[in-house]
Amino acid sequence: MYKPLITSASKRYGNNRWEAFSNKLKRNVYLFSDLEYHHWLQIETDPNIIDFCEQAIKMEIIEDNKTQFSIIDMWVRYKNGNQFFIEIKYSKDLMKDSVKKQINVQQLWCKANQASHLIKTENEIGLSPIKLSNLKLLIRQVKNTLEARQENIDIVKKHIFEQPKSIQQIALETDIETSELINIVCNLVYNGFIKCDLDTKHLGKNTEVWKTCDDT
Repeated sequence: MYKPLITSASKRYGNNRWEAFSNKLKRNVYLFSDLEYHHWLQIETDPNIIDFCEQAIKMEIIEDNKTQFSIIDMWVRYKNGNQFFIEIKYSKDLMKDSVKKQINVQQLWCKANQASHLIKTENEIGLSPIKLSNLKLLIRQVKNTLEARQENIDIVKKHIFEQPKSIQQIALETDIETSELINIVCNLVYNGFIKCDLDTKHLGKNTEVWKTCDDT
């Protein structure tokens, strides 16, 4: 629906610039702070989000006879149709006059266009070291997908139920190589077919996975 307005990581935007490949969009994405990068990791690995775009739109308003504009950090669209424009800021920056003006433009534009606007800080986005490591691994596994046979994918699915079961146990039951099994599991988690605890335990052979309630 949107295309990023800023794509060159060489331009002077943000404190820490990131360029990463999105399997969801099949293109590189450009992030302009560590916080934006951490937010993208969560967007990319959320199976309920079906589309997104960074630096998606230049919002313009006229206030006091002057044209003001701001480029929003992220637009997202969920499976249920909900859409949000999201501005990502460190909480310490919210009191800066320049940031207040930027957010004012966004909020007025969104109100005029009946769009939903969110402000997210490190309080909402912050990742624990374990979850940060797991999301990176998940994305890396999906990007470097092995040539897993559909037969093996179907076998793995049949061995995962509502009751949590470790990857090691599934390996014993299916006789599938651990490396291929972890790759299959990561792809199933990424696509929302199964779930696992990415918050408190490192993803590996001892990770427990279970079937999602709406999985058929």
